[in-house]
Amino acid sequence: MFIREKTKKSKGKKRYIQHQLIESVRTTAGPRQRIVLNLGSLHLPEDKWKELANCIEELLTNQRRLLPQDPEVEAKARHYANQIRQERLARAQEDVVDRKDVAVKENTQYEQVDINSLITNDAKTIGAEHVAVSQMDDYGFDKILKDLNFTKKQIVYAKMLILGRMIHPGSERETVRWLCETSAAGELLGSQVKVYDNALHRVAVLLWENHVAIERELSNRAKEIFSLKETVILYDLTNTYFEGSKRGSAIAKHYKSKEKRNDCPLITLSLTIDEEGFPKQSKVWQGNVSEPDTLEGVLLGLKEEEESLFLSQRTIVMDAGIATEDNIALIKKNDFKYIAVSRKRTYDDALWSGVQEEKVALSDGKTILSMKLARTEEEVFLLCHSEAKEAKESAILLRREEKFEQELLAIKKGLNEKRKLKKYDKIMERIGRFKERYKVGNLYTINVKQADGKVTDIQFEKNEQCRTKEASVGTYVLRTNRLDLCSEEISKIHRSLTTLEDSFRNMKGNLGLRPNFHHDDTPTIAHVHITVLAYHMLAGILKKLRTADVHYNWNTIRNILATHVRVTTTMNTEDEHVIDVRTCTTPTEKQHMIYNKLHIKHTPLDRKHMKSSVKTQRCSAEN
Repeated sequence: MFIREKTKKSKGKKRYIQHQLIESVRTTAGPRQRIVLNLGSLHLPEDKWKELANCIEELLTNQRRLLPQDPEVEAKARHYANQIRQERLARAQEDVVDRKDVAVKENTQYEQVDINSLITNDAKTIGAEHVAVSQMDDYGFDKILKDLNFTKKQIVYAKMLILGRMIHPGSERETVRWLCETSAAGELLGSQVKVYDNALHRVAVLLWENHVAIERELSNRAKEIFSLKETVILYDLTNTYFEGSKRGSAIAKHYKSKEKRNDCPLITLSLTIDEEGFPKQSKVWQGNVSEPDTLEGVLLGLKEEEESLFLSQRTIVMDAGIATEDNIALIKKNDFKYIAVSRKRTYDDALWSGVQEEKVALSDGKTILSMKLARTEEEVFLLCHSEAKEAKESAILLRREEKFEQELLAIKKGLNEKRKLKKYDKIMERIGRFKERYKVGNLYTINVKQADGKVTDIQFEKNEQCRTKEASVGTYVLRTNRLDLCSEEISKIHRSLTTLEDSFRNMKGNLGLRPNFHHDDTPTIAHVHITVLAYHMLAGILKKLRTADVHYNWNTIRNILATHVRVTTTMNTEDEHVIDVRTCTTPTEKQHMIYNKLHIKHTPLDRKHMKSSVKTQRCSAEN
C-alpha cells in the first residue's frame, strides 16, 4: 500500500488536494492500482506517508510491530484501518445476503487460528441506541419525516440528533464526535453517511420548522399504541439559562430563573402532557414571558385536536401561576374543565363551616393529606393540608426568619461599636436589601429610631401577617368546575402535576435541554425542540417499563446498557489469512431483562465476518 496525492477541481473550478490510500492488485489484464480509501486532506509530512501506509497494512493484517510507532502516525493508522475494516465487513455481508444459498451464512465454520494473535478492537456502544431506535420504529418516525418531504439522509441525521440527545447530550460538535468514535448508531441505522456538525445544525432547524406536525403525529401514535385517554391535560412552564450574554437575542431575556440564576438570560419552554406523562404540545417563549399570557395559544392548539379528546371531561390542570381569573374565564369559554391551585390567599371561614374533614394517606404510605370540600353552584373548593408540605415550608420559613433576625441584630450591635455603620439612609438601604434577600421583611414590624441622621436603636417584632403565614403553612386551596368529582379524585388529579415536574427534570438532567451553546435564536429554539422530541421517545420507553413493573429512571437504564457494545475481533489463521468478526457482546442479565420488557431483540445487529489473505496484501504492498 502507498499514499498518493491528487489535485482535483470543484464545480466552482476551485482546486483542492486529496490524498488516497492505494493498493496494487493482480488481475487477468496485469497489475492494476485500486483505491482502498480516500483520506481527504492528510495533514502529515510527506516523509511519513509510507510509514502510515505500512502501519495501516500491519493493522489490517494483524501483524505485531517490534519497534515503537510514531504516536501521531499510529493514531491516524488505527482510524483509517477501522474505516477500511468496517467498509469491507459491510461489503462482505452484502455479498452473503445477495447469494441464493443464504443458508451458507448460517453454516458452522471451523478455522485453525493462532489464539495469541486474537485482538478485540473498535468497540462501540449499542445498548441504549438499540432501545431508542426501537421506540422510533414503533412510532413510525421515518414515515412521519418522509411524509414531510425529508430526504433519506435528513431522516438519518434527525434520528442521530435524537439519539445523541437521549444517550450523550451535548453540542452538535460533541454529538458528531460521539457518533464517530463511541457509538454504533450509524451501524444500527444502516447508514454510511458522513456526519458533520453543520449537517446536524441544518436538520435540527428543519425539524423545528416542522415541529407542530411532528409533535402532533407522535402524540397520535402514542395514543394509538398505549390506548391513552387524554382526559387530563397538564400544563406548566419552565425556563433554562445561558452562561453567555446572548446579545441581540429576541427571546433570551433576564427574569426569575427556576435555578435561581437571575444573573443570566433565559428562555421559557411551555409543555402540555397527559396524565401518563406523554407530551402533546410544546412552545418556546421569551425568558421574561408572563406565565398567564401563554395559556390562550395552548387552548387553541388543543381545540384543533378536540376530536381526539373526550368532549365531556377535558380537564386542564395547572398551578397558581397560570390560574388567573382571566385564564379561568378563558378555559370556560373554550368549553374545557379545570383544576387549579387558587391564587386567592384568604377565604371566609364560613365557606368551610359544617364541612367534615377527610384524611387520606398518599402513595408513599407516610404522608397524610387532610381535606375539606366546599361546593358552590359553579365551582368546588378543596382546602388541603399536607404534613410533608408543612414540614418543608416551615423549615424554609424558619431558616429565613432566623437569618433575617441575625442580620438585624448585627446592625443593632454595630450601633455601639466604632467604625460600624450608623447613618440612617445607609442602614435603611441595608435593611431593604435583607428584606429582598430573605423574602420575609413583610412579616416583621421594624422600628428604626434616629437622631441627627444617625440611628440610635432598632426594634423589630413579628406582626399579624407573620402569624397568619405561619398558621397557613402546608395549606393550599384547589378550585375546579368538575362538580362530578369527590375530594380524593380532585386531589389525585392535581397531584399528577408531579408528572410534569418529572418531565422537566428529565429534559434538564438527562436529555440535554441545558447547556445550550447556540448564539442565534433559530438554532437555540431548534436545540430545545430536539430535547422535546427525545422526551417523546423517552415517555414511550418508560411507559413500557412501568407497565412491566420496572421503575428505573432513564439515567439508570443508560448505565445498565452502557456495557452492551459491538466489537470487532481479529485473528490470524494457520493458512495465512486474517479473519475479522463484527458482533455484539452477550447481554448481561439486567440488559436481557430490559430488552424482554420492551419486547425487542437481544442482539441489535447480526454478526458480520470477513476472511482475507495476508499474502495478497503483502504482495500488493511490495508492488
